Amino acid sequence: MHSYFRSKGYRALMNAAIFNGIGNSLFNIVFIIYAGSLSFKTLAVSLASFVVYIPEIINVFLGYYADNTHHKYKWMVTSRLIQFGLFILLAFLIGMHESLFIFGILLLINVASDCLGTFAGTLELPYFRHLIPDMELNGAMGFENATQTTLQIVFQGLGAVAIVWMNYNYGLFGLINAATFLIAALIIWTRRSIFREIDPQFKVNQSVEKKEPIFSSMLTTGKFMWTKKIIVLLMGFGLMMNTFFSALDGGLVNVTLLHNQQLWFGNYGTSVAIVNISMSVGIVLGSLIQNDFLVHTKFTTMVAYLSLIMIGLGACFISGGSIWPIAVLIFISGYVLGKLNPRASSMFIKLIPDDRLGASMGFLNMALMIGAPIGSAFFLTIANISQNGIVISWIVFVTGMLLTGIAAVIARLKVDESDEEMDGNPNEVEPK
Repeated sequence: MHSYFRSKGYRALMNAAIFNGIGNSLFNIVFIIYAGSLSFKTLAVSLASFVVYIPEIINVFLGYYADNTHHKYKWMVTSRLIQFGLFILLAFLIGMHESLFIFGILLLINVASDCLGTFAGTLELPYFRHLIPDMELNGAMGFENATQTTLQIVFQGLGAVAIVWMNYNYGLFGLINAATFLIAALIIWTRRSIFREIDPQFKVNQSVEKKEPIFSSMLTTGKFMWTKKIIVLLMGFGLMMNTFFSALDGGLVNVTLLHNQQLWFGNYGTSVAIVNISMSVGIVLGSLIQNDFLVHTKFTTMVAYLSLIMIGLGACFISGGSIWPIAVLIFISGYVLGKLNPRASSMFIKLIPDDRLGASMGFLNMALMIGAPIGSAFFLTIANISQNGIVISWIVFVTGMLLTGIAAVIARLKVDESDEEMDGNPNEVEPK
């Protein structure tokens, strides 16, 4: 948070991201509500729920084009102005007579807007290296992570309430959403002198070589990442953790609570809400509070801690005692996870050259995306195969977390995570 008040450039990036996040969070839930009101609601809701993953799936391609964009400042503004235009069009179309064709166009607009938002966010990554000193980068990324998580929690709820208050006027809601993207573009534009000063320092603007073809560039980026042990470590543990956490978030906890009324606090819905809120609050606090007892803890050590907490969580679900130890362990796991995500992002920014940063982050996100459906499908399948499927699923979960913890301890002994390995770009900068 210190960097937010100290650096005008970082503050502009964060403020723009906040309005982008508000727009995305508001409309994602409202679009699901809209899809549920259509005559073909089952198909509509299924498609609307799926398309939100498309920007993450193609993140590596968006990252490639972001890395090879010469005028990054210009496109940070332009992409948001295009989002603004797309939602003006959406506001007009959504009021028309319902049809599968019109809904398909609305889906395309929503996907295109989300992809442009991801593209704009990737364009911003190299600026962090020039706007924020290395010693403050963890805190800056933690603040960003906490902000985005809070926006998702608050504005999805507000969106659901607001659309009812507006008597389901989806067109007007689309116009409000369009305004958030316009404000984001204006915020970046007001600090254009800072970003234009940094732009010439990017490698893509200094090289006169012909742009490397996309698949050749990805192969080169992949080989480069493979030479950095710490990056391989981040991606490996990121994949494992996302596989297990997606199982929790993707239904294992909900299914377990559904079949075990001893764990309920009042009713099923309240119990699910307690678990979800505990995780979200933990992530936000973990991302925001920087100078705590984990400030000097290595990445692999935190993975080991998180594995131990998850083993305890699995034991609580198997024993079926009370919701409160579960809520506490979920909160603690969220707190540690709130440390891990910004730590990984800051390591990437320090280690990866700016002309390969977007594609590299795309590789990381793609690895995480692979883990999500695998984890959800695997554990939920086990939970549904027999009468004792849920208990078996948790036993497998605990075993997997135990192996992950052991792997983290071994990696802690084998891989150097010291700053000496972060030799990509010393970054003692003056805040702008």
